[in-house]
Amino acid sequence: MKSILYAEHTWEEIKEAAKEDKVILLPMGSIEEHGPHLPLETDSLTAYEISKRAALKVPDIALVMPPVYYTYSETTMDFPGTIDVEPNHMMDYLFDICKSLTKHGFRRIILVGGHGLNAPFLFLLAQRVTNNTQAICCGLSYWEFAREKIAKIVSHAAHACEFETSLVLALKKEAVYMDKAVKDMDIYMNIPNSRFVWRNIINRSPIFFLDRFSTFSKTGICGDPTLATEEKGKEIIEAITDEFAEFIKEFKSRPLVKWVDHH
Repeated sequence: MKSILYAEHTWEEIKEAAKEDKVILLPMGSIEEHGPHLPLETDSLTAYEISKRAALKVPDIALVMPPVYYTYSETTMDFPGTIDVEPNHMMDYLFDICKSLTKHGFRRIILVGGHGLNAPFLFLLAQRVTNNTQAICCGLSYWEFAREKIAKIVSHAAHACEFETSLVLALKKEAVYMDKAVKDMDIYMNIPNSRFVWRNIINRSPIFFLDRFSTFSKTGICGDPTLATEEKGKEIIEAITDEFAEFIKEFKSRPLVKWVDHH
C-alpha cells in the first residue's frame, strides 16, 4: 500500500514522485450524522477508500493524500455529531494544502469529494488552484463515475440511503447497525412531486436545493437503507473505481500548457 499513500513516503520519495509527475488524489468528506445506523465518518471513509482503490489500479501514476475530515456541513447541524466548518475557512485551508503540493513540484491534483454539500466548493477550489498555481486541478464527487451502472444496482441515492449504506457495508461492515436502518424519504420527493427539485445524486434534479435536514427528516436519513447489502456495495465500488482509474490516466496525459497573457 505504501506506493500509493502520500503520507507513508519520506521527503526524498515525495521529491522523486513529483519529478515523475504523479497525480495527487485529495479525498474530502465530512464528520456528519448519517442516521442512527451509519458512522459519522461515512463521507470521509468512502472518499478515501474509493480513492485508494482507484489508485491501486494505476499505482505507478497516482498518490493518495490523507483525507480531509472537517468540511462544510451546516445543513445537518441539528443532529448531534456533525462538525461544520465555514465555507471560506474550508476553501482557504484546502487551497493551502494544494499550494503546498505545487511548491513541491506536483502539477496534477484531483479533489475527490465524498460529501454532497462540498461539490460546489470543490469546483471553485479547483479553479482557484488552476488559476493561481502552475498546477492543473479538478474537483469531482466519486459518484459522478459509473452513474448508469450504479442506477442498475440501487434504486435511489441521497444520504445514509441504500447507496451509502451499501458502500459502508462493503468497506467497514462492523460500523453499520442494520437493525437501526429505517426508510425515511423526504417530502421534496413525495409531497409534492416537484418537476424541478428532488434528491437523488445518481439521477440529479435540474435545480439543486437543500433545506436543513431536520425540516424533512426525523432520523437524518434520506432514502431507504433497509435495501442496502454488502454485495451491492462491492459492485458499486468496482464500477466507480474502474472509471475513476481511467480518468486518472487521462488526467495524467493531459498537456500542461503555459498561460498566455494577451494584455
